[in-house]
Amino acid sequence: MESNAMVVVLALAGLVVGATLLGLLLRAKQTRVRPASADDAAERIRPADLAPPIGETPGATFAAPEFGERLTLVQFSTETCARCPASARSLAGAADAIDGVRHVEIDVTRRDDLIRRFSVLRTPTVLVLDAQHRLRARVSGPVSAQHARELVEAHASAGRPTERNLA
Repeated sequence: MESNAMVVVLALAGLVVGATLLGLLLRAKQTRVRPASADDAAERIRPADLAPPIGETPGATFAAPEFGERLTLVQFSTETCARCPASARSLAGAADAIDGVRHVEIDVTRRDDLIRRFSVLRTPTVLVLDAQHRLRARVSGPVSAQHARELVEAHASAGRPTERNLA
């Protein structure tokens, strides 16, 4: 009887360790940076493309967001996104640290047009636009302060980063 109890305890301990390792692995792979494809990079995204449609809210006036002179980080968020506020703080901090870089947050909760156009499958999703407003990279998942700094530094320079996961 005592050996059966020991087997159960060891099995449970093994499950806990396995689940913890799997959780850590999934967490490390949850944020992904992908360079833009040639087709995506050819299209320019204008600030007006991100402005709410006219007439959406009667009597309200909406201005198109201002883009950065060197780089723009367009973050798509939703009202229910738990990790979007922290990502927005990280991205805004990294953008503020370098001249000509700007962070723009767009709530896509009621913006099916943007969700379809930019293929937003999860939030936060971040589009990295260069000085000519061309897509250079796409980030899917939460962004830490360190990752935001790395993202801005990598794209504010002339080089193009390769596809990678942010750990």
